Amino acid sequence: MNLYEYEAKRIFAEGGINVPPSQRITKPEELAKIHFGYPLTLKCQVLAGGRGKAGGIKFAKDLKDGMALAKDMLKLSIKDSKTESLLVEPKMSIARELYLAVTLDRDRGCPIFIASAEGGIEIESSSNVLTEPIPHPYQPFVGRNLAQKLGLKGAVLNKVADIANKLYKIFESKDLDLAEINPLVITEGDDVVALDGKIIINDDAVDRQPQFRGWEEAHLCDLSVRERNAKMTGLNLVELDGNIGILCNGAGLTMATMDMVKAFGGQPGNFLDAGGGSDQKKTLAALELVNDNPNVDVILLNILGGITACDEVAGALVEFMKKYPERAMVVRLRGNNQDIAEKMLAQSGLKLYPDLEEAVKEAVSRAKTGSSKKPVAAGKA
Repeated sequence: MNLYEYEAKRIFAEGGINVPPSQRITKPEELAKIHFGYPLTLKCQVLAGGRGKAGGIKFAKDLKDGMALAKDMLKLSIKDSKTESLLVEPKMSIARELYLAVTLDRDRGCPIFIASAEGGIEIESSSNVLTEPIPHPYQPFVGRNLAQKLGLKGAVLNKVADIANKLYKIFESKDLDLAEINPLVITEGDDVVALDGKIIINDDAVDRQPQFRGWEEAHLCDLSVRERNAKMTGLNLVELDGNIGILCNGAGLTMATMDMVKAFGGQPGNFLDAGGGSDQKKTLAALELVNDNPNVDVILLNILGGITACDEVAGALVEFMKKYPERAMVVRLRGNNQDIAEKMLAQSGLKLYPDLEEAVKEAVSRAKTGSSKKPVAAGKA
């Protein structure tokens, strides 16, 4: 779950990281109640990146100028992400910009610092980016070593080291995927301030973090209705342009199924990973989501039963087909309780196909004709 900048900065401030004074507005008229003094910085609150280049950060010289800018900025969409509000801050006198982030390196199997003596846009293209593994248990000297490698000295070194230590503590305690400050600025008075902030919360950890419970729906505004409903149901749905609805359990299996569909000349209408432990209720919800897409002519379901029991999936299919008897569907089930599932599907009149390749070919064939004939199912591979 991505957070808005103002939310990220609130969490940074709670963790002891220095942030600028700020106020969030949703109407241009609210600028008249802000008394930071001009010039002011106006920043669109969006969940997409590339805000600066897209005109999402402006500087207002006075109230009249600020209200005119705010009126236009509140209407702005950046990479299809609508502006939720504006964050208003005093314009700062910046002597130097740095970059600092903590994220998880899955190859190394540990969190890492990513840092640079340069900050701002397109930091990923810089050749001066450091990546430092973070040891466990964490020790304060780690932040100091990082600041030294950035070439910092004296009081500024100590301040940056302190922020690095606090940023890691926030990352660990809040179950984050990313905690990023870009830029981390050194002012002309040698203060060190998090001028911008980005936080991504691990979706699987939200229930462990009481602070974030109930936040999900407000942070899904840039998704389609079906994608938003999927997230709220605990499903991973990405809608695509094709007409074959794909439903699998596991991201790797879903991607492999999509690749096979494309290899046989079909076009996936979505990516839907129902997860490894889907029961009858969750599988039925997944089927409803795919079925609701008017562009989908046929549903291809490919489930490998491990944690997921095949008979639970079959139960959902039987219930679904009673409700939508004309829906074209090709189903493959293998694994846990497969024999029970096959009997349940056979009793429902579903024709069984012998392997996945045949099932995919059948789905592609039906999709090309736009057919909504009686559904078929693939059994043993």
